Amino acid sequence: MPINKSAARRYRVINDCIIDKRKPYPTKEYLAKRCSEIINIDVSTSTIEKDIAAMKLPHPMGYSAPIVYSKLHKGYIYGEQGFSISELNLQDNEWEAINFASQLLYQYRNVPIFSNFKSAIERINACFSLGFELGEPIINQAVQFERSVASNGMEWIDIIYEAISNKNAISFTYHNIYKKETKSYQLIPYLLKEHRNRWYLIGWSNDKNKYTTFGLDRLSELTIIDEKHKRRLDFNADGFFQYATGIMEGAYKPTEVSLTINHPISELVLLEPIHESQKIISQNANQIKLSVNVFVNEEFYLKILSMGANCTVTKPASLRKKMKEVIEAMGANYL
Repeated sequence: MPINKSAARRYRVINDCIIDKRKPYPTKEYLAKRCSEIINIDVSTSTIEKDIAAMKLPHPMGYSAPIVYSKLHKGYIYGEQGFSISELNLQDNEWEAINFASQLLYQYRNVPIFSNFKSAIERINACFSLGFELGEPIINQAVQFERSVASNGMEWIDIIYEAISNKNAISFTYHNIYKKETKSYQLIPYLLKEHRNRWYLIGWSNDKNKYTTFGLDRLSELTIIDEKHKRRLDFNADGFFQYATGIMEGAYKPTEVSLTINHPISELVLLEPIHESQKIISQNANQIKLSVNVFVNEEFYLKILSMGANCTVTKPASLRKKMKEVIEAMGANYL
């Protein structure tokens, strides 16, 4: 239904007033006053008259609301007992929450498997007259959701999801940016995972005899292999990333790492822990000492380096040596 947000909110206020048994038979003057108070915009009685006429229109243009005027009580009432346009019976804050959710889902409107979200939201919007405007500019002025700069690889999500659902293997070509090589792979896919606005595929590689992670933005020539595979019992999506600080596969044994972090970064680490295993060993106004049980890999190195001189690895010695080598290599770039 092509109505704007203000009109949709006025309709709900009018509806709530008409069904309010504490003050039956509201006048158009009362309805205009209540709309002005709740929406915080001046609403005239002529607007109320137009709103009532619009609400009485049949679906999908209106609600087929049986609003009648009682000459005896000099006010409005529904001619059908128990009628209400609030089919979902939600409060304003709940409608607003649905609006925010619709904006969040709308970001994925161009991803094939998620494209149905857009049509579903639009159907709900029409059915219940929420007054949502998907991609509404006013939302971005008050709240901005995190968005991916690039969306390469999202076109594979639909195919991979189909393969996971049907227990099929897939074949594809993959460019490894670390090894600077492009190879063909066959994989039994198990999980699609989003991390920092990029999508990744985790699956079992018979060639490598282990679970491996691939970035969707580096895939090409992906096809489904028409052959069923028995699902492995040792894969657990939550457990796979239990010790990870990023997206890299769990091909490592977790390591107990001790860190000393100085103020003010220490305050941020208390608010947003490095990892769920984080334990505070000691703490004062100037620094904290903590431990985490994590996979020590390139992603963890970057996390430590992001804190600069405010973070020092206390143990293990092997990680202290590694970080020293990395920092010295970085320093050599500025000679």
